[in-house]
Amino acid sequence: MNQVDPLRDEGLAYYRKLLDAGVSAVSRTVNGTCHAGDCIFRAAMPDVYMATVRDIKGFADSL
Repeated sequence: MNQVDPLRDEGLAYYRKLLDAGVSAVSRTVNGTCHAGDCIFRAAMPDVYMATVRDIKGFADSL
């Protein structure tokens, strides 16, 4: 989730519900970013963008 995303709280609540239901889940908050900011502002924050890409790839590879 992105720290200043208007849907952040809903995302955190969903994550907690998954854990409560016994589902294996991971949560990650990208501090200082707006909704999808870690993907939209690739040129301005390449390290943040690449961290998101690595996490998405890691998830995909785990399936």
